[in-house]
Amino acid sequence: MKHIRYCLLATSLFFSNSSQAQISAFINGKPVKTGATINKNDLKSLEVSFKNPKSPSFIYGRSVLVVDLLNAKNAEEGYWYLRKDGTAAVEDFLKNTPATKKFKVFEPGAMELGGNNLDWIYKFAAGKEESKTLQVKIGLTYREEIGYEQYGQTINLLEPLILNVPIWDDKNLFLPYLDLQVDKSNIACDFALKQSGPLTSSSTIWGYELQDDNKYWYSIYAISSDKHPGMNAKELADDFIHAAAYYASQDYVTKFSNYDLEKYTIDWRTINGLLTERRRIPSLSWKTNREIKKMDLMTLYQPININGIKGYTFKADEESRTDRGDKWKDNGKFVIYIFEHPSNPNLTLVASTSVYNDSKNVEEMDAFLKKIIKSIKQ
Repeated sequence: MKHIRYCLLATSLFFSNSSQAQISAFINGKPVKTGATINKNDLKSLEVSFKNPKSPSFIYGRSVLVVDLLNAKNAEEGYWYLRKDGTAAVEDFLKNTPATKKFKVFEPGAMELGGNNLDWIYKFAAGKEESKTLQVKIGLTYREEIGYEQYGQTINLLEPLILNVPIWDDKNLFLPYLDLQVDKSNIACDFALKQSGPLTSSSTIWGYELQDDNKYWYSIYAISSDKHPGMNAKELADDFIHAAAYYASQDYVTKFSNYDLEKYTIDWRTINGLLTERRRIPSLSWKTNREIKKMDLMTLYQPININGIKGYTFKADEESRTDRGDKWKDNGKFVIYIFEHPSNPNLTLVASTSVYNDSKNVEEMDAFLKKIIKSIKQ
């Protein structure tokens, strides 16, 4: 009987101690429980603390207090951590960190940043279905050193604390690199953020790529008049059609009588893959139309007015070849829309198919681009 009473007492003491062992999280100074949903704007105030972690019987390794941001596929979007290496440092951290000590996760210098910062994670997540809601996982772990710079399996010293952070919703998706609010309800695919070069380069442009059910690619970019003074929908349309004619004609056209190809430096290669010797729009070739060098190419566009959004559209057949010496063959259709930004006069928008699509149905691709434009909220 005494033995049973002793076992019950020991068990009671164990659970009593373990119930006091926990990771705690605070938003705007107030405690939040695991499983809570947090506003993304409030996440920046996150503080974490811990008390009574498990203590390894023999400390020889590494302990980490870590905050992971995970998407719906459990892939890491970014993480913040505080790491302790070696017996003395780990033991001191686990045993002597007061439960009242709060670590300000996103305050510069408080924890180490692994990967992208919070602002970039939010921007990159916009329009990606797997990142619609991110999970914050806060853990305290230990790994034993088993060899030179080699560590054993990760052991949780406390039960991880989980928070959920909605990043965007279908009805009000803000695309920061277009300065646009869209209703994504009828667009099932991702708006995948793309960049043409390094973050530090002034020539880098940003936009979004989409892929429909047929695996055809589309893009939408915003071109700024800050980088290209005088830019508007007509100017951008004029630049595109002349660039397309220049590449369609290859060496037969080096300049136009009524347009300066050096007026702008628009990165059409990134936007839709246009600047290539293996794809072209044959109707813009000098061999097909000898008037290309001197005609007003803007007459090839159709004006548009979609829900008050005004601009131009151009549709055409495509040709492709494997090498420069090969003959051109029919291969796909092409559609482009160039239009005014509904609220930012410094930006001009271009939505386009990729020249590498092999679609033979121009109506389907046109309908997909119109769906994107109609999703724009004004």
